Amino acid sequence: MIDELVVKSFESPDETMALENAKGECVQLGERKFWLATAEPGWKFSRDNGPDMGTEWCPSPHRLYMLSGQMTVEMEDGTRKTLEKGDVALLPPGHDAWVEGDEQVVWFEEELDG
Repeated sequence: MIDELVVKSFESPDETMALENAKGECVQLGERKFWLATAEPGWKFSRDNGPDMGTEWCPSPHRLYMLSGQMTVEMEDGTRKTLEKGDVALLPPGHDAWVEGDEQVVWFEEELDG
């Protein structure tokens, strides 16, 4: 139940994450975390972030809304989709992702439990 008004801004995030060619700002509202993520041209999860996590495939689920750019997502089974501005997507664990073209990708995401 929501019993109070809470307003936060990504301009003053509660948490930040800096990755190779990508970054994220997080605000927490009650029990929920919301991320504003940015990936630079050339970013690819399996190359830039996966090795630090000891995996080729992202182990986390994602529910996201694309704000700008194009990002291709490939599942372990070979299923591949390119996401673009305005798309809403649910990604299960076991995916790779990379920026398409020379425009940075920005998306909004609600953190999900694995």
